[in-house]
Amino acid sequence: MASSLRRAGALTCWGNSYLGGGSSLDDAVAGSVGTDPLHRVVGVPLEGEPVSLAVALGRLRAQGVTALRLVLPEAGDLTGLPGPAALSASALVAGAVIVTIAPLQQGACALLPTVVELPQGAVVRWDVVEANMSFPPYGLPTLSEADRALTEMVAETAATMAALDVARGSGDITSRLASLDRELRALDLPPSLPGRAQRLIASATRLLGVLAIAVESEGGAITANEAERRLQALRPLRAAARYALCAAYSAEAEPEPERHVRHR
Repeated sequence: MASSLRRAGALTCWGNSYLGGGSSLDDAVAGSVGTDPLHRVVGVPLEGEPVSLAVALGRLRAQGVTALRLVLPEAGDLTGLPGPAALSASALVAGAVIVTIAPLQQGACALLPTVVELPQGAVVRWDVVEANMSFPPYGLPTLSEADRALTEMVAETAATMAALDVARGSGDITSRLASLDRELRALDLPPSLPGRAQRLIASATRLLGVLAIAVESEGGAITANEAERRLQALRPLRAAARYALCAAYSAEAEPEPERHVRHR
């Protein structure tokens, strides 16, 4: 799983859990940071020195932010990005962006990750920049829509994938998939995240991993024409998986079950 996607997804779902009252600030920070040694946020509010993730989440909540939304743009597909153009350009470089949802009078902002890999671990900087108001996020599906669309897309492309022989590749594919599965099992998701969202995160992430291997592997694509056919077949499936991750990581927390009092 790409580092920017994993970290932006973690901050989105854990941040939403905190903003929605599903977890404490300490738990949200711990879940967002994971095994990284340091996260710092620059620009909360839109000026000032770098602050800790705990301070940043607290300030966003105080400013009226009610939710966070994950967007995963790619060249030629800016679905979910609210603009302006400067944000779109930066988001493409980062590969992932978190957009805040707040009342109209509060405006919106976006958090862009920059990851520096050091011997002791990754240091993550989140830059907060201005964003156009975006509610709901432009073009992104709901959780149920994304789940259904991904299922349908997998079914639609199964025959084409088989014809292109994308499953065959070098001998390290099995080990790479096993490594991805271990990473998926290690994902720390908030208990308040709906079960459907957690399952969709796992399935969509694994699918993106398989697609990445298929593109990198020679497989059955011998000629340039066959290689291009493979890319064309995979593109809509990859888009559906990205949209599914955006919806799943951004899903609203499940309400706590009602407590019934037994009368004697």
